[in-house]
Parts: sequence; C-alpha cells; structure tokens
Amino acid sequence: MPPEDSRTTALRILDEYQRTDTYLNLLLSSRLAGSDLERRDRALVTELVQGTVRMKLALDNAVRRFSRRPLEELDFPVHWALRLGVYQLLFTGAPDYAALDATASATAAIVGQYAVGYVNGVLRAFSRSDRSVGYPQADEDQAGYLEVRYSHPRWVVEMWIRELGLEQAEAVCAADNVEPRLSLRTNLNRSSRDELAVRLVAREIEVETGDMTPECLLVKRSGPLADLPEHQQGLFAVQDQASQLVGHQVSPQPGMRVLDACAAPGGKANHMAELMRNEGDVLAVDVSEDRLRYVSESAGRLGNTAVRTLALDATDLKESAHGLFDRVLLDAPCTGLGTLARRPDARWRKQPRDVEDLAGLQSRLIASAAEVVAPAGLLVYSTCTISQRENEGVVNSFLASDKRFASEPVTVRDKRIAPYLRLFPEPGVCDGMFMAVLRRSG
Repeated sequence: MPPEDSRTTALRILDEYQRTDTYLNLLLSSRLAGSDLERRDRALVTELVQGTVRMKLALDNAVRRFSRRPLEELDFPVHWALRLGVYQLLFTGAPDYAALDATASATAAIVGQYAVGYVNGVLRAFSRSDRSVGYPQADEDQAGYLEVRYSHPRWVVEMWIRELGLEQAEAVCAADNVEPRLSLRTNLNRSSRDELAVRLVAREIEVETGDMTPECLLVKRSGPLADLPEHQQGLFAVQDQASQLVGHQVSPQPGMRVLDACAAPGGKANHMAELMRNEGDVLAVDVSEDRLRYVSESAGRLGNTAVRTLALDATDLKESAHGLFDRVLLDAPCTGLGTLARRPDARWRKQPRDVEDLAGLQSRLIASAAEVVAPAGLLVYSTCTISQRENEGVVNSFLASDKRFASEPVTVRDKRIAPYLRLFPEPGVCDGMFMAVLRRSG
C-alpha cells in the first residue's frame, strides 16, 4: 500500500485518540515514530492533530450550523473529519481546495467512501459562508463568549472570570491557544549556556536566551531533541522556564540535604543537583516506582550523582524519609491548568471536582512535607496550575495551622515578589506556575 498523506495520518490519530482515550502527546509520538512521513509532514500532522483537539468546541459550534444531522449522532471518525476540515479552513491558511480535497481523501481512507459526500457537503457549505464560529457576545454571556471563542470548558472559564476578572481570564485563554516555545535547561556543570547555543545554532536550530533563569534557552524548529549529541551527552534537559525558576527558589547550596517530595519525572530534582554542583544529597521521592525510573535515567544522562530515589507516599514523609532536610520542594500534583497550551487535550480531561479533590491532597502533602524541614530550612510549594483553591488557598490554610512557618518573597528577574508568585501562561516565555517560599523558624 502507498504511504499515507499527512491529513489521513492526522485523522487516523484523531480517531484512535477518541477510541482509546490515550494522552495525545504520547499517541502522536508513538504513531509518528513509526511513520514514513518526511519531517515537514510530521510537523503538519502534529499541528493538525493538536490544533483540532485544542479547538474542538469552537469547531463544533461552526460545524453545527451546516450539518443536517446532530453532531452527537455522528460516528466518531466522521465527526473528527468535519472538525479537521474546518480547522484547516479557519486556522492553517491552506487553500480551500486543498483542505477540502485532502479531508475528503482522508475520510474515504479512514471512514469509507459512504461518508465522503456528507463531509464534503458540510465543509463546502462552511467554506462558502462567512466562516463565523458564532460565539456569544461578551456583554451578554461572558463565560459563553470565552468558552466558544477560545474553546475552553465552561467551568474553567467561569472559575477564571470569578478569580481573575474577564480581561485576565481572556488573556489566559488566548495564551492557551498559542503553540508554546520549547525551553531547554542548560546543564551548567557540563556547558555554558552560550556554548550550548552555538552548538544548537550550528544544527540550524533557532535559539534565544530566556530571561527568567541563567540556564534557559528557548528553541524553535528543533526536531527530535533526543537524537541530538548534545542531549545524549547530557548538556541540556527539556524543562519549561517557569519550572526552572522553581529550582532557584529552593536555593539549594553545596553540601545540603534536599528532598523533592513528588519528584517524577525528575526535572526539578536534577536541576537542584546541578545547582548544588552535585555536592550534597538530593532525595527524589515519588509514590510510583515505575515513574522514578525516569528520574534515575535523567540523572545518569546528566551526570547528576547527587540524586537518589525512594518510592514512598509523600503524605507520610515523617515516618519514611529518615531525618530532616535543609530544603524541601513540594511540586504538588495539580489540575495543570497552567499548561493547557502545551497539552491540548488536558482541558478536556479535567472536571470541576478535580480542583477540590486535589486541594485536599495538596493540603495533606504540605503538612507532611513540613514535618521534615530542618529548623531555619525552606519549604517551597509549587504547582503548574492557576487555580486559587490549589495555590493561595492551600498555602494560606497551611500557614494558619502551622505557626512554625512564614512566607518569604519569591525572586524573579531580580525582583522580590511577596507573598507568593503566580505566573500566567505567556506565549514564547513560560507556562502558568505558582510558587510559595516558606521558612521554618529556627
């Protein structure tokens, strides 16, 4: 059989995503790894799949106007074919004839010839229209406006409007729909940032230095990073710039005992070891022994001999972590609502109850982590969400119940910000992140 074109591959992946409920990034990586597509076509498949999933609510609103059948009654691959076609017409700049013909061919290959006429009819009707998504007016229905225009779950935008106001909520939604740049953390024990940048530029990778941490490089057009000799030699790790900033708030010094209480997959544990120049001890704890393998593999590649792992439940650290630590990082499990740009399917996986359930777990974790902080030591609490209940709510409640701790300013770009730092997702800069630095009294 001849190799598939990019649109057919995209529709096949979308259909499999619906049927298996697999995490989208994992599914894309797996299917493209075994593909015969050229590098440019793989990039197109990634854009089509991620964009169609990201914008599916807005796409459905557009399709519904031209479908004679309720979308809920459509077979899954037919529904995805319509979304894929409208996404190309609205967002990719592809010529109409190319988007229509390619989607028809993909439908024939994945669904069957019987569905081509219906899909083609809906897409042609949409292409001849004003191509309006038809979202509500903001002055009449604020949540509905954000929900449809930016393709976010209604409960999420309602929460953000309540907590942030309409203007900031809309800015966050808009940022979530911009493809983020990739951030690299230079391993300063093996290379300077400038030296690494020169080597990457020589490989025709677009590079820019980040301004939040001294290790960060922002890259474009990198292709598969794991194949680069610089990656295999442990000169860098992939880590968002906001996550790199967390390690600097922990401020681990050579010779210290450091605990990363929810460590897998290990980005922050390895960063802290590098900041300590591998002089001291970084204990990486996680409830999953399987996930701890990622921590150890990264430590081996990066040469971080200070990192060791221990599988245990971080809600009971006092009984299992064996002693006190100069620095404790709790990068707590969270809803991840600060990373929706990077994980297109995450917005559709979360439910309102997740915020409250996770806040309960986070409260148990921070109380447990506090018990292993040495006098005058630091406890740093971080999440990659922007939900107040999981951030300020958890920390304020903890500080009210444990008078041994007090907050200290968070430092970013040479500025000290008190009492906590909440970063909103910013295209080309970083994901959304929350950080609190808490000092135990001596």
